[in-house]
Amino acid sequence: QIDCLAPPTEEENKQYWEKCWRDTTREDYVILDGGGQHIGNCGLCSIDRKRKKCEIWIYIGIDQGKGFGSGAVAKLINRAFDELDMERVYLRVLAYNPPAARFYEKLGFEYEGRWRADTVLGQDRIDSLWYSMLRNEWVFKKNRLDKN
Repeated sequence: QIDCLAPPTEEENKQYWEKCWRDTTREDYVILDGGGQHIGNCGLCSIDRKRKKCEIWIYIGIDQGKGFGSGAVAKLINRAFDELDMERVYLRVLAYNPPAARFYEKLGFEYEGRWRADTVLGQDRIDSLWYSMLRNEWVFKKNRLDKN
């Protein structure tokens, strides 16, 4: 992922997404609410088919806390494990965002560590918290959910 040091112009945003769409190591999706309104984006990046791992990312601009994020992440995890045959998915959370860390922990992601001064936000260096999930952990969690 690339840090956004300043809000992109419309042209920079267009160029960024055109580059992403040509990148065969990523898949990007829109998140729509029940009425079809675009409320965010998500995807898989750094897809490494040899090592069977990839990174999950998600951004929801509006309607947070209504289950759209959980649904989108579950679909991404299913895509990674069931369709792309990954063994490991991972993600990062900015350390100043404890609600996001709790969100991923509730979904079954395991905390792996802190990368100090990993990201730039304005003039500040921000730590990133790294989480992962392995295929067998997701299979176990899915089986428990299916039984309830």
